[in-house]
Amino acid sequence: MDTSNDKLERRMYSHDLAPLPKEMDVIFKTMPDQVVRPGYTEEVVQMVKKAIATRKPIVPRGAGTWGLGGSVPVKGGIVLDMTAMNKIISIDEKNLVVTVQPGITWKALADALDEKGLFLPCYPSSAPSATIGGWIGTGGTGIGAYKYGSAGDLIRDLEVVLPTGAVVHTGDRFVPSNGGGPNLNWLFVGSEGILGVVTEATLSIVPKPAEFRVVAYSFEDLSKFAPAMRKVTRTHVAPMHIMFGDRAHFEYLRAAGKHAPDVGCMITMALTGSKESVDVEEKILDEIMASSEGAKMPKDVADHEWSERSYEFRVREMGVGAIPGEILIPIENFEKVLSEMQKLVKEMKLKAPTIGTIVDNNTVMLMPYYLTDEHNFLRSTAAMGFGKKLGDIAFENGGRPVGLGIFFAGNLAKYRGKEGAELIRSIKAMMDPNDIMNPGKLVETGTRYGISLPAFMMNFGMNMMAGMKRLMPRDKVGEREIAKLKK
Repeated sequence: MDTSNDKLERRMYSHDLAPLPKEMDVIFKTMPDQVVRPGYTEEVVQMVKKAIATRKPIVPRGAGTWGLGGSVPVKGGIVLDMTAMNKIISIDEKNLVVTVQPGITWKALADALDEKGLFLPCYPSSAPSATIGGWIGTGGTGIGAYKYGSAGDLIRDLEVVLPTGAVVHTGDRFVPSNGGGPNLNWLFVGSEGILGVVTEATLSIVPKPAEFRVVAYSFEDLSKFAPAMRKVTRTHVAPMHIMFGDRAHFEYLRAAGKHAPDVGCMITMALTGSKESVDVEEKILDEIMASSEGAKMPKDVADHEWSERSYEFRVREMGVGAIPGEILIPIENFEKVLSEMQKLVKEMKLKAPTIGTIVDNNTVMLMPYYLTDEHNFLRSTAAMGFGKKLGDIAFENGGRPVGLGIFFAGNLAKYRGKEGAELIRSIKAMMDPNDIMNPGKLVETGTRYGISLPAFMMNFGMNMMAGMKRLMPRDKVGEREIAKLKK
């Protein structure tokens, strides 16, 4: 078990994908007291028991590819870096399951399965760096979700170290957990590390499809794509994945020197199955897209976009911050939300390209990412209000933001209702009587002083940030690069 007390190394664990200004340390103790990298379940148990004895918080962490602070301490304590637990325990080709430690990346697992003619049906867009345990903890949707379901749908069994130090298995390795009482697998999906530490996961896998084909179509803008999107989701055509990007996204990619098409927006779909079934699906898609004035893109463009599917924030190479917001909305409100989102971007004087995916036949995930100077405390902090306002738009249109973490824990009651939120808090209190397991997240916004910020106070603060941003001069991040591109 590797342990570090080095100050510089501990500072590296005080943020995740989204940078936190050091001034936030006034409210949160984001620097851990110690970083520990366990290699086995027994070592995780030792650390949990140590945390109980010393009353120090313990914060499970994967690769830190999330942006809501779920793996960032708020009260110091021990960060449990799970990336050293990165082994494949077994690949069972007969029963089509794979058992792994939580620190392995989704890409590493997918590559190992590919060598055996097997296929990982769903994984996060950040697969090259995102870990199995991290994505289970955040409960995200991802690549493959449209056809195969999300990470939670793949889980057969989890091994979890509880906040008491006990070790439990949540499911059955070879068969679903249906009919055996409440499904404990789902208790930990999306729990953001507040209920225990996942130390092993058994996932369903499938044989590699005979045909894998990528197709892409361009439209004048995302709103023009909406009628075609609805037609696709109301057919029996089931692409593995449907993703899109708007004009600003591809414009910034070209400004960063990347290969990207000059389009109003582009929709990319991956098709899997037999050659005959994929031929049929492609023909139907061609007809639907053409009927809505979509243009089919060349195969090399489609293939290139698919090859870059895990690198949405390539614009960071311009030397700017790219902080994402994520919301889930009903398909029926797609155009309305786009309009309100674009109005918000304009009011807050931000640069915010939009990418997204079709999650299922009734749900779209929109992920605008705003460009900001992350080294400018006032601007980067004020821009955080964008996430709050974006979430408000989602709630008002029958959707919701994605994730809670530190800053959006006040949304729990909006997600689950007052009674549902209290039930989740009571589960947390029952399972973690010493309040050591990733405190200050999801069920509360904790602080370094041992008190929680009320939801209304966090919301007030976020609204204040948004108001500040409206009063600031317009952001000019990336304008020089765009101007050069248009010459």
